[in-house]
Amino acid sequence: MGLALAALATALFWISPAWAQKPKIAVIIDDFGLDYRKTPPDQEWCSLPFPLTFAVMPRSPRTKKAADMIKASGKELIIHFPFDPFLKLELPKGEEPSKTDVQQVSTLLKESFETILGAVGLNTHRSLKATQNPALMRWFMKEYKKRGLFFVDSAVSPKTVAYSEALAAGVPAVKNSLFLEGARPDKGSCRRALRRTAKLAKRLGRATAIGHHYHRSTYACLKEEVPKLEQEGFEFVFASQIAQSRE
Repeated sequence: MGLALAALATALFWISPAWAQKPKIAVIIDDFGLDYRKTPPDQEWCSLPFPLTFAVMPRSPRTKKAADMIKASGKELIIHFPFDPFLKLELPKGEEPSKTDVQQVSTLLKESFETILGAVGLNTHRSLKATQNPALMRWFMKEYKKRGLFFVDSAVSPKTVAYSEALAAGVPAVKNSLFLEGARPDKGSCRRALRRTAKLAKRLGRATAIGHHYHRSTYACLKEEVPKLEQEGFEFVFASQIAQSRE
């Protein structure tokens, strides 16, 4: 009986979730809705054969059309929400945001969900100053929690408090690990950034990277490198699949 129990314990150890799960990587591609001459068409992005999360800008020339295409493709659709400098915010340093800031953010948030139909989450576009403001982020997360969706802190500032305020409010959240393009948007930079993301995922169990849909080099990099990383044992998932409600 002792030997049988020992064998069972050993078997359970090797099939436990900690050993069975693959390191997970979520890639978010920002700025859909804004197109330039060399931007890869949305159809090409949507046809990539692995999970990606696509973030659509509000109040952009192709906001609704891009959102509809992404939703129909089966990719994950989120709102790419801008605070500053898109909005002219006051950002007081006190315990409460100003009434002007609340009104501006509330109006844009409502409009975003009305035009980006089917969005299951939201990440931050730029918003360097706003995401460092505890009062605004605390108010925003309480309001956003009512929608029952997840949040991504794009982490454009090392001083961001958006992720911690999301968790404090009980909002499932993800914090970006790094950007794929860095200072130089080329395939080599993207490849190196994706490999760094994979190392983080291997160490932590999950990691997130953000790229931008303008760059043909980012599209080509993902098309080539994701299948290689999948063969190496990494699992690419939607950002919502690695969101957590607490540290």
